[in-house]
Amino acid sequence: MARSVRIIDDITNEVAKELNVKIQEENLGEAHSMVIGRLSQSAKPFKEILKEIMSDKGFDKQKVMDFHRRITIAWGHHSIEQHANTSLGFENVSIMATNKYLENKRLSAYLERSTRYQDFSTPSYYTPKELNEKQKEKYAETINILFETYTKVLPLITAQIGEYWKKNGINADEKTIKKKAFDCARYLLPGSAYTNFAMSANSQQFRALITDLLSIENTELNETAEEMQKALEKEYPALIAKEFCTMDEKRREHKNKSQEIKPIKLNKGAEKITVGKYAFENIQPAIKIINTTQNAEEIICYEYLTKEGFEAEYKNGKTYLNGKEITAEQKKGLIEKIFSYNIIEKKPHRAAETVYYWFETLVDFGAGRDLHRNRMLTWIDTEISPEYGYSIPYHLNEEAKKEYVKAFEKAFATWAELVNEGVPKEIAQYVLPLGTNYKVLYTINAKELHHVVKTRTTRAAHYAYRGYVHNLVEEVKKITPLIGAQMPDQYEKEF
Repeated sequence: MARSVRIIDDITNEVAKELNVKIQEENLGEAHSMVIGRLSQSAKPFKEILKEIMSDKGFDKQKVMDFHRRITIAWGHHSIEQHANTSLGFENVSIMATNKYLENKRLSAYLERSTRYQDFSTPSYYTPKELNEKQKEKYAETINILFETYTKVLPLITAQIGEYWKKNGINADEKTIKKKAFDCARYLLPGSAYTNFAMSANSQQFRALITDLLSIENTELNETAEEMQKALEKEYPALIAKEFCTMDEKRREHKNKSQEIKPIKLNKGAEKITVGKYAFENIQPAIKIINTTQNAEEIICYEYLTKEGFEAEYKNGKTYLNGKEITAEQKKGLIEKIFSYNIIEKKPHRAAETVYYWFETLVDFGAGRDLHRNRMLTWIDTEISPEYGYSIPYHLNEEAKKEYVKAFEKAFATWAELVNEGVPKEIAQYVLPLGTNYKVLYTINAKELHHVVKTRTTRAAHYAYRGYVHNLVEEVKKITPLIGAQMPDQYEKEF
């Protein structure tokens, strides 16, 4: 029998033509995944499987739904629905909801309106329904001040960058200068600012996300989840049925409901924004490594040698090759080979996946929302809060910095008032600008770290996360210098 490798949609169109039927769009994702799911229990070719689930109206909707209810959901055979993919478009969702909660599934793909390339001067934002009328007035006043300050400092920053680059012989057109200005001014944008984004995923990921959002005490997230379920039910009438997209109420019991405000004290001489009795520190991204794989450089060599068919052994924290402990020179050479394995895609050998690093970090929300898009890692974060400090962008002249700090003072004061009035920190964070910090526990293996370093330390990357990732590498070098030396760190200081 001849080998056949074909696009399943092409086979589907052929069968539809043979049967003289039109393929309807409704529940197409479920039908597609059922065709693939039947492979485990049927030796028939794809064409025959397709004919079994088609009627004179196209796919037999009821037959497809019954299959998924009986097999995918009831039996928990979720690998079937991993083939049921679609893309969902979101408009006028807050940056807070988008970046902290919605773009949170590892095996999904996202793209959104960028604060790096677009002007956000026109106020457009979400107001939490959890606030009372007096709080909403205070909230709106603060958000509008943040937008006004963004609009006011943007031309100041643009002029400052143009002058600096000209003075230092850096040739750049107006568009490039403007982009750099957006990079700096975006720190002022509130987390409540509206954005648009798209998400591509399978029904399993969508259903899990809907449950996540419904289980958080946040009206914007709850309403967005309900809208997602309604939109996706057309594509997945069984898999995203309302009965399977429910709130997990027990999760809410895990949340610390404390309203205490406790600013961290990291740098004694740091600039501070003082609001009443609270002093919030200016803290640029701070990185600390807290754990790593034991005997990491030995382990990575052992994994590589085993995979490539060598006679290797690991015992007492050491790697042996052909019965002899590898030398320091051999170890260095093996690690170099591991990180130059995939020449075409410039990726390390899979052995690099076995070495992990755990970091405790502080970073501004603006940089964090870019960094967390690298999803083949574990990202654990807190609420956005001035308790973790705030960042100040580059390229602010004296006038721009004065306006910047003044706007932050207003935002932090409103946040503190809301929290002290009993508004949960999860809701109060909407009033905070993107330059406000949060704490992130960043767990990553050496292979993914190599990718993050390769893509996030280039000159085209935002300077905030360039510095953040560079500092990750510097921490790695302290503990595993041979692995750290293989990270493609291209970091250059902004000045």
